[in-house]
Amino acid sequence: MSVTETLKDAATYAVLRTKLAWLTHQVHAHAEIVTKLAADIDDTAEQMQDASETMKALAVDAATTAEFADAALTMTGAKEAAGAYTSAADSAAAAADDAKTTVEADHGGIADAVDTSPVDMAEAAFYTQQ
Repeated sequence: MSVTETLKDAATYAVLRTKLAWLTHQVHAHAEIVTKLAADIDDTAEQMQDASETMKALAVDAATTAEFADAALTMTGAKEAAGAYTSAADSAAAAADDAKTTVEADHGGIADAVDTSPVDMAEAAFYTQQ
């Protein structure tokens, strides 16, 4: 079973922990890529704005300079959207980390006991607490 399959398919504690760790890693990796792209877009937006101002100073027609200024504004909006995505990705990664911690806290001792037990587990009904 691949860790890229859905969490719905995580039928065991070990698989669930692996999938949550993979998910957290993926979210962080994507956020880093978006952050890099946002920085590149920001640099390009500044260059577009500088070009617009230079053309304006050289008496280039208003329509042409406005197109460069509009492109810079659009790029700035894309950078801001990337920032919002990165913030949301950080929240998603934190939630995945919290889920992994909860799974480990709630079920880790049981998994360790099963893994270190000298005998195989009995049927689940044997362990019922009634």
